[in-house]
Amino acid sequence: MNKFKIEFKWAIYYTFLVIMWFQLEKYLGFHDKNIANHPVFTNLMYVFIFGVYILFLIDKKKNFFNGMMSWQQGFLSGVILGIFVMILSPFATYFCLKYINPDFFTKMISYSVSKGMKVENAKAMFDTKAYMIFSSFGTFSFGIIFAALASSIIKTKK
Repeated sequence: MNKFKIEFKWAIYYTFLVIMWFQLEKYLGFHDKNIANHPVFTNLMYVFIFGVYILFLIDKKKNFFNGMMSWQQGFLSGVILGIFVMILSPFATYFCLKYINPDFFTKMISYSVSKGMKVENAKAMFDTKAYMIFSSFGTFSFGIIFAALASSIIKTKK
């Protein structure tokens, strides 16, 4: 497990970023008065998540690979980070929906229906279990992409 200590540390940082971002969305009104812009603002978080992958790989390169890291080593490390984040993701999602904004789904369903979505589709989309599954697999999918891109930037140049 000591081999993955850096990945686990950065998975915790990533998870806290997600929780803080959700709180920021609520504070700025993207869960109520600015709900129409919620998808755009939420997607801005990916810039910060990519930053987490960059900082993670810098840390991994310096403190595990002794300053010499190939693209493959960085990519594999990033995928392992993605696995840890995928495991933590349902807990972060639950925390956000239970403690930060328990009315999130109610407001999202109402807004979606007002824009023409069928009620049953909105309820299926904005459901705790569905959101946890989507966040887990979405996190891992983007993690693979970010691991590949960040590894290309951070790898040791020959």
